[in-house]
Amino acid sequence: MGAGGSRFKSGCPETLMHTHLRACVFNQFHSPADVVEETFSSDIKTVTSGIFRTPFPFDKITLSANFRTATDGCLLLQVQVRVNNTWSNFYKLGLLSGKFKTSFPSQKDAFGKVETDELVLSQPAQAYRYRLQFYGDAELLSLAASIVRAPFVYDEKSALHLPSGTNIQQVRPLSQMQQDTPHKRRICSPCSLYMALNSLGYVVPLAQILPRVFDQTADIYGNWLFNMAAAAEFGAQAFFRRFSSLAELKEFVTPDSLVIASIAFKKDELPGAPLEKTPGHLVLIRGYKDGKILVADPAAPDDNSVLREYDAKAFAGAWLQNKQGAAYVVRRA
Repeated sequence: MGAGGSRFKSGCPETLMHTHLRACVFNQFHSPADVVEETFSSDIKTVTSGIFRTPFPFDKITLSANFRTATDGCLLLQVQVRVNNTWSNFYKLGLLSGKFKTSFPSQKDAFGKVETDELVLSQPAQAYRYRLQFYGDAELLSLAASIVRAPFVYDEKSALHLPSGTNIQQVRPLSQMQQDTPHKRRICSPCSLYMALNSLGYVVPLAQILPRVFDQTADIYGNWLFNMAAAAEFGAQAFFRRFSSLAELKEFVTPDSLVIASIAFKKDELPGAPLEKTPGHLVLIRGYKDGKILVADPAAPDDNSVLREYDAKAFAGAWLQNKQGAAYVVRRA
């Protein structure tokens, strides 16, 4: 392993997580105390967590990590789930390094399958644990997990609670459609990340972000895990989080923190959007006022039309319902 790697030490073998019974999403930061086993083999260090019993059965789980390496160290993220009393194999969610990032070819079995950056299960699980493998001088800075209740039920009344008052954060707009690349229709995620980083004081050209988020196996720029890891490479902190209510934006849309939301909508479901419809798109949330969600939408035709306002109910449907509140939180470290 060398001098780098996780500093995780032993923790409790099984932990029960608690949350509100009505919640359909759950988010958890993991700490060094969560690891119960460390092993070494050649140049690889492997750490395995204890068992985490979730507050409700779940059918989706995502991990996100921030790491650092001074050379070409690598970090492999893996997760395992328990369905009733049977454990699955470990699924590989992503390989991070200073030079490249990649997901893996199809991983599908009776338990479920990895859909690029997320494990989607065939039947609900009740617990999980993670395994991390370190190569070279790679070191873990933070690790977060996010799960979705099975079945997911959208609570519109709770979801539509907007924080009181007006919250408008200054954002430097960037249209993906004006970028000189044949991939301009595929780079909503790195363009949203560009706007978040630069608005938070990290002056980073888009040309430096694109190669750091590119998933060479899936041939995409929108791998959630890789976009958050790239943000950390530029000095910020970033993690994947699922939201269940617009009220939560008060804590995460601030001068020091912004939210990049994953949305999906059909024709006429999000009035004022530059896209007529989409199965998946990323936008930067920059605030709220008067029943509107303020966004920077990179799909706008030019920089001058990137800053937009969407009806809160329509936006909640596109984000909290259709994408189950999936988002990146990017904030000053």
